[in-house]
Amino acid sequence: MFVGCRAAWVVLWMCALALIAPTMARAQAPSIDDFIEDARLGQASLSPSGRYLVLVRRNGDQSDVVVKDLETGAVTLPIGGAVARESFGGVYITWVEWKTDDRLLLGVTQFDVRRHSNRETGSIRSYRYGENIVSVGRDGSNVRRLEAANARTGEPGDVLDFLENDPDHILLTYGARGFGLDVFKVNVLTGEAERIIDGDGRVFDYIVDRDGKVVGRSALRGLSGRTMVMEALGADGRWTEVFRLRTDEVQDLPEYRFLGPTSQPGQIYVAMKPQEGEVETTASVRVFDFKTRSMGPPVWRNPTYDVVGIVREEGTQELLAGCYWADIYQCDFTDRTLERTMRGIRRFMGDGWSVRVISQARDASRWLVAVSSPNNAGEYYIYDSAAQRMDFVGRRFPALVEERLGTMRRIDYQAGDGQALFGYLTRPPGSTDQARPPLIVMPHGGPEMRDTLTYDQWAQFLTTRGYQVFQPNFRGSSGMGRPFAEAGYRQYGGVMQADVTAGVEHLIAQGLVDAGQICIVGASYGGYAALWGGAAQHELYKCVISIAGMSDLVGIMNWERGQADADSDRYQYWLKSIGDPRADREALLAVSPITRAAGYGPPVLLIHGEDDDVVPPVQSRQMERALSRAGRSVKLVMVENTDHHFGSSRAQRILLSEMETFLAQHMPASAPVYPPPAPAEPEPASSME
Repeated sequence: MFVGCRAAWVVLWMCALALIAPTMARAQAPSIDDFIEDARLGQASLSPSGRYLVLVRRNGDQSDVVVKDLETGAVTLPIGGAVARESFGGVYITWVEWKTDDRLLLGVTQFDVRRHSNRETGSIRSYRYGENIVSVGRDGSNVRRLEAANARTGEPGDVLDFLENDPDHILLTYGARGFGLDVFKVNVLTGEAERIIDGDGRVFDYIVDRDGKVVGRSALRGLSGRTMVMEALGADGRWTEVFRLRTDEVQDLPEYRFLGPTSQPGQIYVAMKPQEGEVETTASVRVFDFKTRSMGPPVWRNPTYDVVGIVREEGTQELLAGCYWADIYQCDFTDRTLERTMRGIRRFMGDGWSVRVISQARDASRWLVAVSSPNNAGEYYIYDSAAQRMDFVGRRFPALVEERLGTMRRIDYQAGDGQALFGYLTRPPGSTDQARPPLIVMPHGGPEMRDTLTYDQWAQFLTTRGYQVFQPNFRGSSGMGRPFAEAGYRQYGGVMQADVTAGVEHLIAQGLVDAGQICIVGASYGGYAALWGGAAQHELYKCVISIAGMSDLVGIMNWERGQADADSDRYQYWLKSIGDPRADREALLAVSPITRAAGYGPPVLLIHGEDDDVVPPVQSRQMERALSRAGRSVKLVMVENTDHHFGSSRAQRILLSEMETFLAQHMPASAPVYPPPAPAEPEPASSME
């Protein structure tokens, strides 16, 4: 039985992790930088035996690797500390994994190795742009940068396989798209590399089975290079096309998504959507056999939600669990003992927490799990199966204290035609149901994506500024089966928008929101929904923010046709989703926000990345021009060196700052009143017996 509060290792990491202790000494709202800074705790992993824990600790642009011996309590810094900083310079570690209990592999950005008499000395002198793969002993000895002197071109790419049964080697890719992506077998102790696969310019990924053999590859086809095909490697060394894949960058779940090797050579677990004519409606786990080039029947399926991931047994690769998003992220284990353990972990964390299994000891004696909730951006715990206890490792974003963030809950409602719908309402910290802060309606992008009961950067940022945020899962959203997703096809400005409106009207009817104090904000498809809301329902929304949104559906479809072949999977998908720019031209123009510029109501903020290759920037530029000519209130912010996803800290800072300023001008809100900060007290380690 699991009892007690969430635990903390009291002495564990006292010195090594002092920088990441949760900060409780301030009562003001988190700053923009608090929301966009890199996690203080990066990737973490258990060693194969489960004895050692490694994690990446960050402080500004400096990264340390911290190793904890879970048996003795000893903490070491194989890469870190003042001495290492002098030798390594500004090392940024993007990932860390165990090769063996005695050796680590790191993804390191920007560094150079010292050389003496044209030979590497093993220490690091300075840093440079580009990621490198580094092999290092658990004690910091024998540092090796893994590079292939006989590679034709390019930097190391991905670790294709860690080759669990070969302690000295891994599979690495080298090269770059357009020049040939080769596969090398690399010795992690000596750095020696042997080319085993010659790539070509159209290959961008490979698939490896449980024996470490390359069995498939993904390649680009067509004049535009936007169609993907999957190919299998035959015994004769020739590649044969198996099937084509949808290449839509915005899709949450394509028709096929590879999840990892099975316990059988030449076979791969695949997440697959139900096909036409199938009775089942949700995506399942299946097995693809590269030898027979055939897809097997479902081996795991949830009847309500699409599979999004799996848990496999360390070493054997047997399927242990299928994972999906209900309200929270959860994994259902096929083994009863493991399922009881996972249920106990979920009870221990409490309602509203998502739990992910990050890694396990090969004998399952210890599990490393990552947990998160709507007002907690993430923590690590270790579950000890022998002691039946959970031990707290650390908080990933210590500046984002739970008490300073909003609370989220599920809202169930009905559409006008009776369709059952739901969304999530996040309210400012300390807010009660009697309070009615201004509302931000935030439809998601995709549109085949969905929102969940979890931490959301934008929603939490806005609640700390005094707003409540509603995120509806309208028809057309993914994750809840094929019929629900396809109900949104060709419903831009139709059913999908009506479902958003129904949610807003429900909140008003429940007394949670004041009419007249509502703005709509969205990105990508959500940006379109925001613009259309301001065009078709200008009496409902006080202001509009569209981020990388579409304004002209005919224009976006003509652009899509130019980007991909007319018969490509990508373009055919958008024909089904949006409509035909020729046959459906008038219908698409009728629901294009740009055609409503003359009668547009609320003020509009348009934000777009100049390097966006998913929704072209011209969509926002033309909308700004049309609104300006019509004498409407509009501001356009073009962000340099930024793509569709606003992934850099600089782009996120501009985005949040512009949103905050615009909302304060057109729908000001009262800042939350925070309670006095509680003293930071270590929580005692908690038994799970």
